[in-house]
Amino acid sequence: MTATTISPDNTSIFSALGPSYGLPWLQQRRSEAMELFERIGLPPVTHEDWRLTNTAQIAKINFSAPGTGTPLTPEQLGGLCLKKLGAQQMVFVDGKFSPELSSLGGKVEVLTIRQGMEKHGDRVQRFLGREMPGQSNGFSAMNLAAFEDGAFIYLPPDQGDMGLVHLLWINASHDQPVVAHPRNLVIVGSNNQITLVQTYAGFSSQPTLCNAVTEMVVGKGAKVELIKLQRESDTAFHIANEAIHVHEHADVQSLCVNTGGHLVRNNMTVHLAEPFAQATLNGLTLAAGDQHIDNHTMLDHARENCPSHELYKHLLGGRAGAVFRGKILVRPDAQKTDSKQTSKTILLSDAAVMNSQPQLEIYADDVKCTHGSTTGPLDDEQLFYLRSRGVAAADAGALLTYAFARDVLLRIWHTGMREYLEEFVAAELHRLHLEQAES
Repeated sequence: MTATTISPDNTSIFSALGPSYGLPWLQQRRSEAMELFERIGLPPVTHEDWRLTNTAQIAKINFSAPGTGTPLTPEQLGGLCLKKLGAQQMVFVDGKFSPELSSLGGKVEVLTIRQGMEKHGDRVQRFLGREMPGQSNGFSAMNLAAFEDGAFIYLPPDQGDMGLVHLLWINASHDQPVVAHPRNLVIVGSNNQITLVQTYAGFSSQPTLCNAVTEMVVGKGAKVELIKLQRESDTAFHIANEAIHVHEHADVQSLCVNTGGHLVRNNMTVHLAEPFAQATLNGLTLAAGDQHIDNHTMLDHARENCPSHELYKHLLGGRAGAVFRGKILVRPDAQKTDSKQTSKTILLSDAAVMNSQPQLEIYADDVKCTHGSTTGPLDDEQLFYLRSRGVAAADAGALLTYAFARDVLLRIWHTGMREYLEEFVAAELHRLHLEQAES
């Protein structure tokens, strides 16, 4: 297999490799990741997991590490902020922490990874790279080699409801293609509850590459809601690798909302490592134009009595393409598994394309596992019903698509985030319908 490389003569994307925070163990891990990336490069289309997402267009662009972009003001962040919901907010611009745009000091200790290494060095050393090793793919290896900054969150056991934390990653405006490597490490102690929101946005008209990694460990009896909102610019490439390790009786729910980006790939792996751990994965994709959005999920059932549910929905207009590949793995010790996976897509144009590939891999005999996938246009009977009651054609389509999307949003635990995303998605659907009408 011939590996695809990314600008092999341009070493500036690895400029963060130098000091490595001065820690020998991290220096070693970075060097190993660099060697791995140089060996395997970016995944080619001949790789089964990447055959529907062509990374060659990323490799052709001469990305460099960000210099000094256009400064951002709090006013420019506008609707990106969640401070009105009482969130602790940590803002990163071009991959670097921006204290002047952040609002911290709440119940949760939110640190940069650099600060985390100083205060919780043993924990960072233990967990950094454990759930998302560099061997996963060339992008995660590149992140481990090159990341410069990121968020570190540690919740000691038995703290109760810790509220809402928002990590906001922004690509500022630049006059050349730039790359950033966000890295987040979250350790949730037992019997805690938290809602963690990650927003990725951009202001640059130049191509940007956001190569993000998030690792999370969820302790016994903890309850975690992880929401990701990807709304980057239409010139952006967004690659995200997320891995979650779930302990006994813990409950994890995730929601991934995609509205931006030119080429987007989200990889999420949830490891249900102990009995009675459970996970719910939800996703919503709104795409138009030439967007390509690829969601890959893995629910790894390692032990018995671990339920999981998965619902991903897509609304595609223009010439947009989307991929959903969800895998449920049930290991031999995972008896009494109850897992359900569903993918639903509405095509708003004849040129839009959806590839849905649900997968079951089962090595236990006392399980309940189902999967289903549907793809098609808006329902003619539903449209006729609304039209027959005086609803205009455009309004009828808007009502049906909003109801389709809202089904996912109603599953959000945090009331404020649910209302925020309902307003955001309604606005994005309006934009999507306008673009569709003009095409």
